Amino acid sequence: MGYSVIFDIITATIIGGIILMNLLNLNENVYQTEVTSMMDVNLQVEVISAATIIESDFNKIGYCANPANINDLPKVTLADSSEIKIVYDVDKNGFYDTVYYYLDDDSLLNSTPNPKDRVLFRRVNGATPFMVSNRITDFNLQYLDALYNILPTPVASPGLATYIKIAIKVEDPFAYANEYNEAYWRRLTVTAKNLKRN
Repeated sequence: MGYSVIFDIITATIIGGIILMNLLNLNENVYQTEVTSMMDVNLQVEVISAATIIESDFNKIGYCANPANINDLPKVTLADSSEIKIVYDVDKNGFYDTVYYYLDDDSLLNSTPNPKDRVLFRRVNGATPFMVSNRITDFNLQYLDALYNILPTPVASPGLATYIKIAIKVEDPFAYANEYNEAYWRRLTVTAKNLKRN
């Protein structure tokens, strides 16, 4: 009878240990799913915020509140793969402004664990730049002419750019399980009614 009780205790301990390990494993899985979901939501908010700013500007390329000041000069004055200068009347005062989108030089975010994240800036008329996003890992621009031919960057004559393809990718600054969550936004073609067509 003594051996039977000891055997029952050992069996119960083993079964209890297996159940406890399964519960701890389940708890870890739930925690990982919760953290990943929270990081995904934050990334979606970040990419939507950046995309809203970019779309607002690119939809207004060439716009001027005063029709008398509209001219035939190119409305894209710099066209490279990761930087662009566009022209439109930002403050609706009847005069053209220049909006410059560019990435930082890698030095601003060298303290974050993610080696690829950079800051995307928006600068109007040379004023203090506005930070669009500090989680950008890819800001890619592609330019097409009126016949949808891809123009090599930097575009020698930016006035030829009739259509612009935009792609951005954002990533978390911190990895979870050695992986950085990421979110993409692409606008396949951005056309502006006010762009000069050559």
